[in-house]
Amino acid sequence: MYSWIQPEKSLYYQAHLIKDLFGDWTLVSSWGVIDSRRGRVRKTGVPSYQAGLERINAIDKRRRLHGYRLVQGKPMQ
Repeated sequence: MYSWIQPEKSLYYQAHLIKDLFGDWTLVSSWGVIDSRRGRVRKTGVPSYQAGLERINAIDKRRRLHGYRLVQGKPMQ
C-alpha cells in the first residue's frame, strides 16, 4: 500500500494493488480528510501488476505536485 499526506490541509491519499478472486489486478484508491469519516474510494481494473505500478507512479507524481508527501510505500523514481 502507498500512502500520501498533505499536512497543511490534513488530506490523505492511498493506493494499493490487489488481486481479486478471479486473478485480475485492481487498483484501489481512497482519499479524504485525516480524522474524518468522510472520504471516497475508486476501484479501477488494470491489465497487469506492472500496469498498476505505472499508475501508482503517475499518482505519486500528481500527489507530489499538490504538496503531498509519501509516508508509506517505496519511493518512486
